[in-house]
Amino acid sequence: MRISGLLEGLDAEWREGPLKGDIKGIAYDSRLAGKDYIFVAVKGYAEDGHNYIKDAVNRGATVVVAEHPVELTDSEHAEMYGNITFVRVPDSRKALALISTAFYGHPSQRLSLIGITGTNGKTTTSFITRNIIEAGGGKAGLLGTIKYLTGDATVPALHTTPESLDLQRCLREMVDNHMDYGVVEVSSHALALDRVQGCSFKIAVFTNFTQDHLDFHHSMDEYFNAKGRLFGYLDSDGSAVLNVDDERIRALADTLGCKVVTCGIEKKAMIMAENIRDPDSPDSGGGGLSFDVRTPENTYRISSKLLGRFNVYNILLSIGTAYALGFSEDAIRKGISKTDPVEGRFEQINAGQNFLCVIDYAHTEDALRKVIHEARHLTRNRVITVFGCGGDRDRTKRPLMGAAASELSDLVVVTSDNPRSEDPSAIIEDIVRGIRKNNLMLQPDRGEAIREAVSLAAEGDALVIAGKGHEDYQEVHGVRHHFSDKEIVIKEIKRRLAADSVF
Repeated sequence: MRISGLLEGLDAEWREGPLKGDIKGIAYDSRLAGKDYIFVAVKGYAEDGHNYIKDAVNRGATVVVAEHPVELTDSEHAEMYGNITFVRVPDSRKALALISTAFYGHPSQRLSLIGITGTNGKTTTSFITRNIIEAGGGKAGLLGTIKYLTGDATVPALHTTPESLDLQRCLREMVDNHMDYGVVEVSSHALALDRVQGCSFKIAVFTNFTQDHLDFHHSMDEYFNAKGRLFGYLDSDGSAVLNVDDERIRALADTLGCKVVTCGIEKKAMIMAENIRDPDSPDSGGGGLSFDVRTPENTYRISSKLLGRFNVYNILLSIGTAYALGFSEDAIRKGISKTDPVEGRFEQINAGQNFLCVIDYAHTEDALRKVIHEARHLTRNRVITVFGCGGDRDRTKRPLMGAAASELSDLVVVTSDNPRSEDPSAIIEDIVRGIRKNNLMLQPDRGEAIREAVSLAAEGDALVIAGKGHEDYQEVHGVRHHFSDKEIVIKEIKRRLAADSVF
């Protein structure tokens, strides 16, 4: 693609150098730059791309987009440096998004793009929505916390929402693979860092809003405003799908100038759940959720394999999305019924034990409360909760999560999560500050914590292992070590069963 076409419309403060020639690729990591590439120097948290401009040029980049000039002095490469096009912009992240969008041919305009934001529930809502679309004859890609689906292959996710260059490439792959829809989890970080700049969304979904990420956003208002930016990327005929049982989201609904589809259980809404069958008790016989869905046109019954009141909301928001897109009642019912529990989201583990075991990604106070609450309804006996908090993240939520776990559980095993650069013991101290009951054990080694919890679980108890869900690693001092809650708990259950069979 021609350089001039990629830079057209860019908010450039000045340009210097030739504006001719074709561009073969874009990079924001200098190690990935090649011949005839644009290198966009982005300021990160650990590194500043401006320090790597020379490396990118030496690898063949012919255009540099940066927020401030960098002097290149190297007699050996003087002639090459003289042919470089420099573009100065006020915001290189935004420039990266716009250049990437143009390079990949504005792929979101060729998809019905669905963006899902919210503190909790994004992943499950995205899976249900995709299944409804495909049950209705559509073909949908998916980008989210667990994996990226842009064609026949499945790629493990590195970020909930990819960096803008990678996002546009993934959307282009969906287009090239003849997909009609793209379902994207859109994190508050992605919105604050302009990763979805240049995207056009057909639907924007807001699941719920509770405390998280205050290490990054600094205040709840800043966090909420970041989430709200998603609705600024809606098409002129796009729709917002909102959980109006959430007070702040309900207030947002009145400020939007687009079509709004409201969903709820408690407050009056366009899409409502009524007559919810509660499978969350030992006497219910299981079988998952079922409830009546009331829409402006009809009321019908749906059934799901999922459990928990929080999943009623995820299902409703997926129905609201399908309703806004014009999918039939039949497609909605089929898509919901075929949705299996999502990996690491209230995932029940059955390795032959006589107690309930649940793994969940809950890493906020609200999510932890909901997961323990659902586990409580599934047993007449004790609830044992194993959890920790991530390092280098919002410290203010740690005592709140400790208080929630202690209040709702019979026994809490406080352990490590992803400590990153922090001392696990210091993180645990923050958690313990919120605990007022004498019902806790401290075990910094997460594997050992799970082993101890399994050894303590009696028949009919419920064991909740929260915080990491689907993750198969533990990050310590910048290094990711293989670690899977699911693998560990199955191993420990089998070890216990084998030991018990000896006696």
